Amino acid sequence: MPGALNTADHFTLMMDHEIRRSGLAGNMCALVYELESSPDVDVISSRCKAFIARFPDTNVRLRQKGRRYYWERNGDPNPAVFFRHSAKSRDEALETIGKIINVTTPADAVAPIEFHLVEMAERAFFMMRWFHPICDAKGAELVVWHLLGDAEPSDGVDAFGQLTSKWGLWKKLGMIFRAKRHISALDKTASSLPKTIAIQADRLDFHIVRIDAETSKVIMARAMKEAGMTGIALYFIGCLMRALEKAGCDEKEGFCVPYAMNMRKRKALFPMLGNQVSFLFAQAKLEEVRDRKKLFQALREQHKATVRSGLDHALVPLMQAGSWLSLEKYGRIIRNTGKGQERSSFWFSYTGEADPKVSEIAGAKVMSMFQLSQVTAPPSLAILVSQFNGCITLSFNYVSSQIDRQWLESLTGAMSAELKGEETDT
Repeated sequence: MPGALNTADHFTLMMDHEIRRSGLAGNMCALVYELESSPDVDVISSRCKAFIARFPDTNVRLRQKGRRYYWERNGDPNPAVFFRHSAKSRDEALETIGKIINVTTPADAVAPIEFHLVEMAERAFFMMRWFHPICDAKGAELVVWHLLGDAEPSDGVDAFGQLTSKWGLWKKLGMIFRAKRHISALDKTASSLPKTIAIQADRLDFHIVRIDAETSKVIMARAMKEAGMTGIALYFIGCLMRALEKAGCDEKEGFCVPYAMNMRKRKALFPMLGNQVSFLFAQAKLEEVRDRKKLFQALREQHKATVRSGLDHALVPLMQAGSWLSLEKYGRIIRNTGKGQERSSFWFSYTGEADPKVSEIAGAKVMSMFQLSQVTAPPSLAILVSQFNGCITLSFNYVSSQIDRQWLESLTGAMSAELKGEETDT
């Protein structure tokens, strides 16, 4: 039965409040699959109906009781969750996808999961749009996998709940103390931000960079060499720090980037719903960012120290305490330093190859996949990194009215060069 949001779900709901406060559509995300041909629409339609019947916990709406939030069954047992669109060209199809991710619906009325098919003359895009409090990116991949298959829902203990249930009161208080001390140390270095135009935020836009399989292989080898086996995400974060510094940014003393850590066991097919993540920070001072070798050494050592000291989980009790605050106060504490400055230099996500993999959708071969996510303003920029058939995709998500396209092109060029290890002067 639907119930209360877990701590990480509530965190994403707080970010929904902050995104809406920025003037944008809320914490909406998407997986977008580009298909080689048009899929069988009847198959998709019937599978969407069957999915809702098999997974009734996806047919819910958000409700509030006091300061707590929970999921309640939707009154309509057969809601419309599949929508068709047509486009004359690929560019028009991408514009349609942009319109879908920017639809504004009140948090208590939005359907947590929708499926959209954007059809062109020969090819198509299949899109899953989800409201972030219902699941994380890995959960979204599992939603699509279950939508297209007939596997029974996997049984298993909620990863987030299993971890937090082991902590007693005194352990939680100690973790909160360490987490607050860690964040205070981070806040001593003011965060650089993307170069933005100081006008009202209007809508999310996106720019997709696909990297061929051979170049992606070279990049992944370099990532493991420079950032270590467990530092693939750090490699992309570090490269974007350097790219921002070269493209020109609102320069402060360094960069600070939050990123999520999946708490599921490797290759786990459960839980599908609920955000099963903890959060970490990657931070580097400007002098480190300007020296590639020093940067990745610093990020590696920082990550090791964070895990060794238990700070990779210590933020969770702090988030639990924050969930009792109003969304507005919680958001102010999470986003801002003690001086009222934005803490996050940019938003970041790395999901790698989907596992289990979706290679066909209703008879149509999947050619590629990219992700989308709304973002607060500031920092007005997110980069979502994924892989499909070995090919890396960089999805630059940004606030359209605040990020200049020419600057974005400079940034993406610098990022591509950094990933390949090329020395550039942008």
